[in-house]
Amino acid sequence: MLEMIDCDECDGLGFRVRRCVCVQGGDQLVVNGDGYADQAYADCRVCGGDGGVAAPCWRCGRAGRRRAQLVVTVVNLDTGAAASRRLLPGRLDPPADPDNIIRARDVVAGLAGTVGVRGLCPRWGRALDDEVYWLPRRWRADLPARERLVLEAEALAGQEYEPWRVYVGRGSEAPPPREPGRELARLCELADLLHLDLVVEARRQHGAMAWAIRYELPGGPVPLDRPAHAWDLPSAVAATTFREAMRGLDERGRDAPAHTVRPVRTAGVPARVDLDRLGRAVRADLADDAPGAQAVWRDGRWWHTPLRSAGSVEELRECATGQIVRRVRQLLRRAVEPPDPVWWGEPVEHRPCPDCRPGTRLRRCHCRLGAPGPDPRCSRCSGAGFAPSGLACFTCRDGGRIPAALTVTVTDLRRVRHETWCPVLGESAPVVGYQPNGTPVYQLPPHWRLARHAPTFAVRPVDLTRLDEEQPVDQDLLDGTVTVFDPAVEPARQHVERIGAGLPGARLFVLAAAPDAPSLTDLLRLAHALDLAVLVTYCDHRLDAGDPTRVQGERWDIRLAARDAPVEAECPFRASVELAVARCVEDLDSHLLATVPREPDRPVPAPWSAPSLPVADPTGPLRRVGQHYAGQLVVVSFDRTGCRLWLAEGEHVQPLARAATLDAAVSALRLPGREY
Repeated sequence: MLEMIDCDECDGLGFRVRRCVCVQGGDQLVVNGDGYADQAYADCRVCGGDGGVAAPCWRCGRAGRRRAQLVVTVVNLDTGAAASRRLLPGRLDPPADPDNIIRARDVVAGLAGTVGVRGLCPRWGRALDDEVYWLPRRWRADLPARERLVLEAEALAGQEYEPWRVYVGRGSEAPPPREPGRELARLCELADLLHLDLVVEARRQHGAMAWAIRYELPGGPVPLDRPAHAWDLPSAVAATTFREAMRGLDERGRDAPAHTVRPVRTAGVPARVDLDRLGRAVRADLADDAPGAQAVWRDGRWWHTPLRSAGSVEELRECATGQIVRRVRQLLRRAVEPPDPVWWGEPVEHRPCPDCRPGTRLRRCHCRLGAPGPDPRCSRCSGAGFAPSGLACFTCRDGGRIPAALTVTVTDLRRVRHETWCPVLGESAPVVGYQPNGTPVYQLPPHWRLARHAPTFAVRPVDLTRLDEEQPVDQDLLDGTVTVFDPAVEPARQHVERIGAGLPGARLFVLAAAPDAPSLTDLLRLAHALDLAVLVTYCDHRLDAGDPTRVQGERWDIRLAARDAPVEAECPFRASVELAVARCVEDLDSHLLATVPREPDRPVPAPWSAPSLPVADPTGPLRRVGQHYAGQLVVVSFDRTGCRLWLAEGEHVQPLARAATLDAAVSALRLPGREY
């Protein structure tokens, strides 16, 4: 049986000689990014003009062979049971799909029945429509056995980037199927709630229409490129969650006009959007070879417009070879702009960014930091004060504008509060601390502190997150603290300018809701079912309470690892255990890949687990240990064999206790204080 095959990239050598990337543009300094000349660049920094480069084979990891197997595992979170199927050449089911695509439902159904799973949990990121693998089109069941096995081995080896697929479900009732019309209506409802545009867009792409759905700010330009992988409107709706529609709003709204928000009442949203009618209206605007069309939901109704060409823009990018890659990208504009939104208030004034030159790579030079002016002998700027950089401007994030006011929108996706933060001259702000270099830290009055919104929405301050960036709100925003580097600038003004620079339309979106993540006990039960370990790193910062220059509260880090993997103390960044679990679940595929042996002759894990008892919540005992060792990192590992505790000291971890449960391990430490 062909469970391993020679790597087709390096012919089993473990390395390969490939053509250098310089041959794409040819022997010239400025090359066309869309062309291919098949000629080496004489002054290439990579190959020296030879045209060929020897490099380790990335596909097989220098092993010369690739593993031709794939494991699918289904876990029942209600019982802790797990079942796996190892897919090998010669043991594959004939594909029912005419394109020889094997989807998850074709493999998961039998395993789900074995462990009693009735429906998959959507929060774990996998769906039954996912593609597991696909066989070459020339594969047929009646091929000679040897030829058929070779094709199947190649198909399975092509999935080495994700050789272990884990599907998580429950034995309770399956979640109801999503109805695209209602999902789109919900996105429209949230657009009205947050005062945003919901854009449904179709563009011509490779001879077909590619659909995309996203939120935008009114008045912004049409984005240059918007990745779209749905070829019909229902598929686009099914693939677009609220978070996905918000992703990238800061970049898309960089050039949108900034206005304050005034309260208005819209006409309301129907319970269901007629997708057929909406799709026909968008396709009608694609007549006359228009490159695209949009339907914009604004002020409680749809506005339709085709897209027109608006010229082109030239982009220059330096390549590792030393060449300059030139690309020409087409600009698009709306043929008809919808009327201004009724919720627009007063325009927000702004000033140009002093630390960059918009449209260029020039940024403030490092020689100006802490100095009254540029250094004439500086090797980077030669005294000009600006030097080229590949990074975004630290001050304005390449927006080029520093706003004078900021609109803050706080919501739990059912209720919303809009308020304008505008500094008032002479507003009091006492000094509450100093940075290590002596720079004072001020605290603004309560109406500048985002933490005050948490009780309104019945959440904790650590549950406030940036809606458009999916990042927790930083400590300065929660507490209204600001470090003032320039005594001539008032604290409130610096606070607004620091936060608002680079925000889309000078608007800050904050989600006031607990993380939509499984519980830590669910994650522990999953790890036990998969025979993996859960590593939890915890730090209690109570000794730093009241110091605005230090981390407040507690910090967590949670990840999955193989039971025999070495234990290291990862620096925890998450302000709550729920946020840490959410990040672990988001990175679950990466954690699983790290547990798969790199050697191709070692099999992929294929766990089978019987139902087990529920796992107790370990956060209480762990907090007790963390309080005793306040300011130090405490690491705990949970697996089938029991629990182990470590204390981080520098770069190493020192063992504290080992027992069957965390309660027993904590008791063995004989810590003073009350029990949790």
